[in-house]
Amino acid sequence: MKFENDFYVTGAKVGKPAPKFEMDAVLPTGDFLDRFGKVNLDDLLKEGKWVVLYFYPLDFTFVCPTEIKRFNALTAKFQEMNAELIACSTDSVFSHLAWQERSDLERLKHIHASDNNHVVSEAYGILDDEKGIAWRGTFIIAPDGTLKAAHVNHGEGGRNVDEVLRTLQVFQKEVEGEMVPCGWNPGEDLL
Repeated sequence: MKFENDFYVTGAKVGKPAPKFEMDAVLPTGDFLDRFGKVNLDDLLKEGKWVVLYFYPLDFTFVCPTEIKRFNALTAKFQEMNAELIACSTDSVFSHLAWQERSDLERLKHIHASDNNHVVSEAYGILDDEKGIAWRGTFIIAPDGTLKAAHVNHGEGGRNVDEVLRTLQVFQKEVEGEMVPCGWNPGEDLL
C-alpha cells in the first residue's frame, strides 16, 4: 500500500525550546498609534514570565472574538500566575487596532501581535499555506523557554479558554515538583 503524505516540518516541539520570536504588536497601554510596539519572547523569558501564545485565523470574524473576549476577561488571572498572554494572527497591527476600536471586540488588556510575514505561525506549525492564515493554536511556554503544551484546532471550532488557564496551572505545579492527577482542578489534592 502506498500513501501520499505531505509532511510539514515545525520548530515547535513540546518539551524542547519554543521557537523564538519578535513581532510587531498592539500593546495594552497607550493611546491609538502610541500602542504600537514589539513583543519579544526572549525579553519575556528574561523577566521570568510564563507565556501563553494563542493564534487565531483572522480579525473581523465570528468565532475569533468569542475566544479573544474570554482571554481578555481572564487576563488578570493569567497575570496573577505570572503569565503573559499574547494573541496573534497574520493580520497587520493596523487591522488589530481597528478591530479593537469596534464594539464586537473592544480594547485588549493583553498583547495583540501581528505575524504578518508568517514566520512565527510557520515555526509553530500552524500556518495554512494556501490561505495565508494561522489555525487556532495555543502554546504554553515556561520561563526557561521550554514549550510545555501545544494544542492546535483546524477549522472553526473555538477553544475552551478556561481549560487553557487550568493547563497553565497544571504545568506550573509540575515545574514546582508536584504530580498532578488526571482531571485535577485548582484547589483539589495533588498526588
